[in-house]
Amino acid sequence: MKLFVIEKKAQIDDGIGGFKEDWTIYKTVEGYIDLATGTDQNNVQNAVTEQSTHMLIIPEFTEGITDDMRVTEANGRSYSVTYADDPVGQGHHNEVYLKYNGVLVNG
Repeated sequence: MKLFVIEKKAQIDDGIGGFKEDWTIYKTVEGYIDLATGTDQNNVQNAVTEQSTHMLIIPEFTEGITDDMRVTEANGRSYSVTYADDPVGQGHHNEVYLKYNGVLVNG
């Protein structure tokens, strides 16, 4: 398994009385990432899965992942979360659909 950092946007003090929006760490998780396989078949999540390029499987269920977050790898690869699934609603593991954004330069 590899380590992945799940990040969310937060307001950060800019040091001059205001705030700026920046990515902050939500959680660090272990998991597996793989390319998403595309299909033309209709399914409930078709719009989401069509734009997704990868899927992150997190074996230990992680609460609170949403589609306004991103996932980063140690090598700088960044992915937008397109859909965070709790299969069968059992809290067993996460299947997080992702869209590849490229490699981050300075976060």
